[in-house]
Amino acid sequence: MRARNPLYVMAKPPPEVQAAIAALPRNDPGRGPDLLHVTLISLYDLHYAPPGWLPATIAALDGFAAAPFALRFDRFENRKAVTLRTRDPLAGARAFQKALVDHLLREKAPIMDGTTPEPHITINYRGDRLGSQTFGALKLPPIEWTVREILLMESVVGKTTHVEHGRWALTLPSH
Repeated sequence: MRARNPLYVMAKPPPEVQAAIAALPRNDPGRGPDLLHVTLISLYDLHYAPPGWLPATIAALDGFAAAPFALRFDRFENRKAVTLRTRDPLAGARAFQKALVDHLLREKAPIMDGTTPEPHITINYRGDRLGSQTFGALKLPPIEWTVREILLMESVVGKTTHVEHGRWALTLPSH
């Protein structure tokens, strides 16, 4: 099996939200809540990237400014894994993703993959065949928080490990 170390920009829920997610009935209790995240953009596989790519990515993120944005998840969905999703368009998150991609392209940062997945949180990578369920039908409150920082994270595939390469606060850009 070839080594894989995909690099992502992600948002992690604050500890109280991590705890709420960990308590959900379809969450995999074997995974630590510190691994819960929303991938905002997939960049490239760090294992195969030239040595200058990571510093160039960090430098580009150092110059990025954006406002905090809200995330809200109110349903379980089972595709190949159990994820938290929403019926809401998550316009703030989608606008953030577009601004981030535009910034990285302007800065000529390496973004080989450059995909912006639909914001979601994977809570069980094995799946459970229970299909989709709304939180309302299960009498569960939505999972929500305001994203106030982003992280540049390497995922060590097969090791259940994230390696942090930087974090940036989201603040209102000055005009």
